[in-house]
Amino acid sequence: MTQSTRLGRIALFPWGGVVEDFIAPIGLDRVSFAEEMSGGWLFGYVEALRRQGIESVIIALSRDIGRVERRVNPHTGTETVFLPMPSIYAALRRWPGDTDDPNRPRFRGRRVLQDVVRYAATPVASLAKLLRATECRAILVQEYENPRFDRLVQLGRRLGIPVYASFQGAPPPNSAIERIVRRRTLHAAAGLIVASAPEATRLRRDYSIPPDRIHAIPNPLDLDLWFPEAREAHRRALGVPSDATVVVCHGRIELHRKGLDLLVRAWRDLVAQAGPRDLRLHLIGSGQDDERLASLLAAEPVPGLRWVRRYVTDRSEMRGELSAADIYVLPSRHEGSPVAPLEAMACALPVVAADAPGVAEILGHDEAWGGLVVARENPDALRHGLTRLIDDPDLRARLAAQARPRVESFASLDAVGQRLAALLNAGRSTVRSIG
Repeated sequence: MTQSTRLGRIALFPWGGVVEDFIAPIGLDRVSFAEEMSGGWLFGYVEALRRQGIESVIIALSRDIGRVERRVNPHTGTETVFLPMPSIYAALRRWPGDTDDPNRPRFRGRRVLQDVVRYAATPVASLAKLLRATECRAILVQEYENPRFDRLVQLGRRLGIPVYASFQGAPPPNSAIERIVRRRTLHAAAGLIVASAPEATRLRRDYSIPPDRIHAIPNPLDLDLWFPEAREAHRRALGVPSDATVVVCHGRIELHRKGLDLLVRAWRDLVAQAGPRDLRLHLIGSGQDDERLASLLAAEPVPGLRWVRRYVTDRSEMRGELSAADIYVLPSRHEGSPVAPLEAMACALPVVAADAPGVAEILGHDEAWGGLVVARENPDALRHGLTRLIDDPDLRARLAAQARPRVESFASLDAVGQRLAALLNAGRSTVRSIG
């Protein structure tokens, strides 16, 4: 029996009070989440750990059920357990509201109270029973800047199992109560997985977290699912001429966070200055800001834009979209450890990315790892980066040739899984106290 196998199962907790806060804005329900989704932080971790002999169970709260529900992904065998949200949280969620709820009511002067409501979203007694029943030996939480992390650290201490958390882009807390609690629970955690160097610096500065507790492990990518396919065949399927230049962007539609307003401005200026060339922008995704983006696009049409207004869970479809393109763009203002550019790079696309947290760790700053990093929140810099690649086929080809090898060495399931397994095994006998 390997050391990894002796660790037992890992409980993975996605972000949010209830899972619908995350999936409803992209048009999914809990069944499609459990049985159809793959990749990203959560499902990438599941597969990376599985390759190291560590099984995982995903545990999430749902607003739409009245009792515990278990579902298994028929393609991967991954088990997801849904618990009903606590009745007190259901009541408090209606008043004064919950800052995790995208449809939350707005109460002037009650933001702190809304933040505190999120602590009621984690049913500690039910989770303790479930963790014992599933024989989980460690807990891994999507975000540490979230009340669920605080509650699970306390539960881990009670059960004698280590708790880890990752950084996927959550902002620092707004409430003083949360900041005080967070400092204690961060120090009690077994380890923090932070791929972004600026975020690691913030943890050391704001919370005095020792450097040896912060682990720079990227999100993993399944290279068996993401690879380049025949460009011309996919272009014909999409009705795109072979001489067009296609720039693609995909993911959740969050206008400000993902910098889509900046992309629209940069693209309009780029096309206006480019002359009579066939330039196309393919935007693929859906989210809570669909209507805001639609209004922005209606106010002034964007030349060459094709918007696939749905969240694509079919990896073969998304792989075809990426394979048909020439350049990938990531205009985000804020990220954690972004997976979308890794998917594009695995499909041999060069990337132009804004310098959001986690981007420099993927692409570097010297154009040697498959892309260009440009200034954040700067549509002119974004336009300039895109123009460089559009105008220079040789540079585009050189960066494309570097892209997939970079992902293979940096973020493959095996490379990340080995580092995660080493971290989890090193901390399996360590449960820090809160005090």
